[in-house]
Amino acid sequence: MMRRGCALVAAVAAVFLLFSTAAEAAGNKVPVPQVIHAADRAYISDGQGREMLLRGINSNSLIEYPDNFQQTIPFTRDDAREMAALGFNFLRLPINWSRLEPEPDQFSESYLDEIDRIVTWAEAEGLSVLVDFHQDRYNKHLRPPDEADGAPDWATETDGQPCTFGAFFTSPCSVAALDHFWNNDVIAGKPLQTHYLEAMTRVSAGLASHKGLLGLEIMNEPTPGSTNSPNFERQQLWPFYERMISGLRGQGEKRMIWFEPNMLRDVTDFDLGQPEKFSDDGNLVYAPHIYTGTFNGGGPDQLRTSYEKAVAEAKAYGAPFVDGEWGGGSDEKAESMRALKLELQNEHRVGGAFWMWKQKSGFYNWHTVNEDGSLRDDSMRAQMLSQPHADRIPGQIVSTGFADGKLTTVASGKGGTARLWSGTIVYKGGASLIAQPLIRAFVDGKRVKATLLPKVFKTDKVNIRGFRVQVKVPKGKHSVELRAGKPVWVKPKRIRGHWKKIRGRNGKVRKRWVKGRTIPGYWK
Repeated sequence: MMRRGCALVAAVAAVFLLFSTAAEAAGNKVPVPQVIHAADRAYISDGQGREMLLRGINSNSLIEYPDNFQQTIPFTRDDAREMAALGFNFLRLPINWSRLEPEPDQFSESYLDEIDRIVTWAEAEGLSVLVDFHQDRYNKHLRPPDEADGAPDWATETDGQPCTFGAFFTSPCSVAALDHFWNNDVIAGKPLQTHYLEAMTRVSAGLASHKGLLGLEIMNEPTPGSTNSPNFERQQLWPFYERMISGLRGQGEKRMIWFEPNMLRDVTDFDLGQPEKFSDDGNLVYAPHIYTGTFNGGGPDQLRTSYEKAVAEAKAYGAPFVDGEWGGGSDEKAESMRALKLELQNEHRVGGAFWMWKQKSGFYNWHTVNEDGSLRDDSMRAQMLSQPHADRIPGQIVSTGFADGKLTTVASGKGGTARLWSGTIVYKGGASLIAQPLIRAFVDGKRVKATLLPKVFKTDKVNIRGFRVQVKVPKGKHSVELRAGKPVWVKPKRIRGHWKKIRGRNGKVRKRWVKGRTIPGYWK
């Protein structure tokens, strides 16, 4: 049994090496995002010396829900285009073990192709991708009839316990299945967590050519079985994480690995596991889900405290903090809390990924845009999420914020090219939160040249546009500011071919034909 597991891992390692070698042979020198440990905090760098401030979105298009909870909408290239036009630079892409490995040791190549295709589309539009091994209640059959997903049926042992209707995670069948997983019991010839690691390694190998991938997230909202905190974390969760980290690194995975606290933090607003550093790996990201005011009655003060605690938790773990999921409804309180969360993400210089991109009608109504890509008429969430923000800043972000119609970011480091988002203007299909995009750039109060890279999405239902604004920042500590301005399109200029007289060294004059060329149009 163990020899078969070792053989599979060895085969996966060979696949990983093949992908890596092919990429290197092709001259793939894409910078690899990584964690930087500065004196005051850890943060994510883009591999080019710039801090990344992730402004992201979740797409549940690859999740396998129960037959009576089919809320997903297939992901298309247009989804990536619209995300980019709304200023997103980060896609959290949940996947399920059940679709990846429907039978023991039998991996779905078609599912791996789907994952690769979405990652490719997203990267083509400038979105960095995190692949999340997603689960809710462990298996799609364990919380009828509601949102549940995760492990394949063959890896689910419930000991004949009943599934209680409506129970969030305390249903006896779910508790039994989770206990088997956390105890690492043998099913289908191997410990469950060995099966899980092999599945993760297969995805890691399949995406090896995507050097810019933000990494892999070990498990969404890890849920305890019958073991309470902090014993759950110290005896089960953290050892599981260490096993996955060690296994992935052993197979050549060098990209970031993301982890979450006990899922109860979604409700309690603090990590029940009494955080401390459980791994010596320096390339880990702490990704709790801040659902204050959504899953509890918390207001603005409690939300601020939740973020402060998450920052402290990340420091205890020795990792940067990214809010891996946050979202909610469309009532007045939800809209107000959404605005505050964006402010707090700027204040604490942390990234986040909103839940979710699209959702079929008739479900819990958290989607950002409608099925056809049009903007919602009952919520300004898409416009709020598309507000101006820092993106990639040379060195380290000292502070950043959008207020009074201006985006102000203080950077400190070796200098380089900053990338910022102008904010999105809605020309059709809804209202804009800003009158003009922020495209005029200033460094330390002095107007400087900016390169404008437009991102546009246009259909018969919606027309939106924003700009990725690139600004040169000198070495040292500097303030970079974007202010509103009207973008002007400079038309392409055609220079006709012509004869040019050239005098040679012997003094003779000859003619040379200079080909015509076109200077591309650009925005300014």
